[in-house]
Amino acid sequence: MTTRLPCSRCATTRDIEVIEREEKVTIKGKEITFVAHFSRCTACGEEFEGRGQLDANLDAAREAYARLYESPSPEALVALRSRYGASQKAFGAILGFGELTMNSYEKGSSPDPTNRLLLKLAADPCIFKAMYDINKGKIGAIQRRRIEDSEGFQEALCWSGLGALSSHLTQLQQEKVEACAERNDRTIPEQIAVYVGSASFQDYSRLYTEACWPDEAPAELPSAIVQPSSTQGAA
Repeated sequence: MTTRLPCSRCATTRDIEVIEREEKVTIKGKEITFVAHFSRCTACGEEFEGRGQLDANLDAAREAYARLYESPSPEALVALRSRYGASQKAFGAILGFGELTMNSYEKGSSPDPTNRLLLKLAADPCIFKAMYDINKGKIGAIQRRRIEDSEGFQEALCWSGLGALSSHLTQLQQEKVEACAERNDRTIPEQIAVYVGSASFQDYSRLYTEACWPDEAPAELPSAIVQPSSTQGAA
């Protein structure tokens, strides 16, 4: 199939055909091979990257690299699925895959970009639980029990991430966290980590241990300092 396009060598409009061939490029120190597409003048043989082909070839090179070096290994996929106590079919259903997709991945097939992203997200127990809550109706009761009793799922129940945390904060508290994060050029999780690291009871502990106490000072911190009352406000 040809189309009429300008040819720089002929300096006129010619019939241009699309050709494809394997190309090799180096990305992050790794040589990869991918199929690139070019345009070729049928009159003089001049080859060039036509409209959209440059971006498409760059995307193809990046995808070839990702498939080789960023896709999870079959062993990693088995470990991930086992962490949630799920069968191949159940795990695939929760992530929205086809019935035999996980089986092919665990045998060495490379996930496409969308599924590769879903597998990376599923490594986070909280995100996996959200997927499970949406798609659990697609799997049987026995699989649901196994998943809900698994180590990974129980971890998600213990820690539900920022969404759960924000639901326990007032609007004013959320605005203060956001303002502090913006002022200090931090993300919300980074700002919260700072708060946890400098919690008031830790400050009390540091003050207590670094002070010049007389010889009769107690060897351990008072329990009121080590375990402040739950009714105290956050610092």
